[in-house]
Amino acid sequence: CLLGLWPHTKGDVLLDDISIHAWQREQLGPFLGYLPQDIEILTGSIAENIARFGSPDSPKVIEAAKKAGIHDMILKLPMGYDTQIGEAGNILSGGQKQLLALARALYDNPQIIILDEPNANLDDASERIVMNTLTALKNDGKTIFIIAHRLNQLQGIDYMMSLQKGEVDRYEPFQKAIAQ
Repeated sequence: CLLGLWPHTKGDVLLDDISIHAWQREQLGPFLGYLPQDIEILTGSIAENIARFGSPDSPKVIEAAKKAGIHDMILKLPMGYDTQIGEAGNILSGGQKQLLALARALYDNPQIIILDEPNANLDDASERIVMNTLTALKNDGKTIFIIAHRLNQLQGIDYMMSLQKGEVDRYEPFQKAIAQ
């Protein structure tokens, strides 16, 4: 619902006091970054994957990769950002795909970032990168939504909302929620 992909059944989802469904997709896209639970890496270059398959803007691609902690790994690839990923991203590990998808979510400096199970497929080092990225985004004033099933993925969050049967069950400060 936050992305405007699923219809809501009650209430409305507003962005700047405008229904998410009233926004033109071309205008809405730059405001939102999305890291899905199931990563899709498409045939093309690293830069094209980060640039959401638009025309890559090199400074924005590099900035997103640095924020996602994947820039140095990309530079080690045979052609750097021009490296062709191949079908389904076969040249990348699961964790590298996750970080590449995080860079895609951060491309063009969105104000709202929605992360669905952001730590899936990550080893401990990559998980620390993601947590550092989230801290930096939070300090930069970004609004971050994390969809998670495990509390350890929610370190540093301010508020927690839990759902039961599609309804808001609880919405409260995180520290209060975990103390109960």
